[in-house]
Amino acid sequence: MLKDVEVIVFDLDGTLYEDIHHFDHYADLLGEKLDLISRKSFEKDYQSFKEGRLPLKIGTVYDVENDLVLIQKNGHVLEAFEWSGAKVSKEKVSELYPQEIVFDFHSMLNVGDLWWVPVSIARHYGLSSELAHQAFLQTREYMMTPEFQMQEIQGFKEVLQSLSRTKKLVLFTNSPQKDSEVIVTKLGFMDYFDYKIFDGRKPVKTERALRKISEHYDVPFSKILSIGDNAINEIYPARKMGCQTILIDGHEYGDPSQADYVVKNIAGVVELLEGIEG
Repeated sequence: MLKDVEVIVFDLDGTLYEDIHHFDHYADLLGEKLDLISRKSFEKDYQSFKEGRLPLKIGTVYDVENDLVLIQKNGHVLEAFEWSGAKVSKEKVSELYPQEIVFDFHSMLNVGDLWWVPVSIARHYGLSSELAHQAFLQTREYMMTPEFQMQEIQGFKEVLQSLSRTKKLVLFTNSPQKDSEVIVTKLGFMDYFDYKIFDGRKPVKTERALRKISEHYDVPFSKILSIGDNAINEIYPARKMGCQTILIDGHEYGDPSQADYVVKNIAGVVELLEGIEG
């Protein structure tokens, strides 16, 4: 049972809605920015990911500079694989990663959710960080159009409405303000959030944002609940600071011990939130 929760911090993508069809749109835009030969290889690898045949998976890290897929825990690299799937020797891993890795959005990519899959593949085939970001912004623009429709999660709106009467609900997302507000409005959730943080630069600034939230509401971390689908972005830093946590792990990549609760989908979140006392 979640206890003494006064502030609930929600991620946006993958946490307030479950639709994933926009990722194919994102992949198409990324592919269009590659040369023809690279684009065909990109499309082949993207399909391989969907079929579970690519070393790159949700929960891994892509090192752009060394072109390696990493398995890590708390920033420490445990294993590394070449794009082909060949395992890198322990000696080489120790040589390349003697210290904790730092996720910087450009050279060390946390593949913590589906946003980071197509972009990591595109970066492997030489797409620049700037062009990749351009494709991301184009995708967010598409998500603001009527064409992008989201399925309603049964009971979610009602539980948010109920909680907003007695708790402080916070939106904390890496996405830009303009499109995030359109998406939250589409969902019908805008009025429930008391405080919003956009362009959050998680996980680099997750702890900083949580401190700001704690100070803003004058509550200890133990009374803050962080909910998200990206363990590195929303769960590990929050847990480290003493917050309560719920991880949405639809891909079953996370370590259950790293979150207070692990659920497969938003319906699982709704069930837990219904148990929070007013």
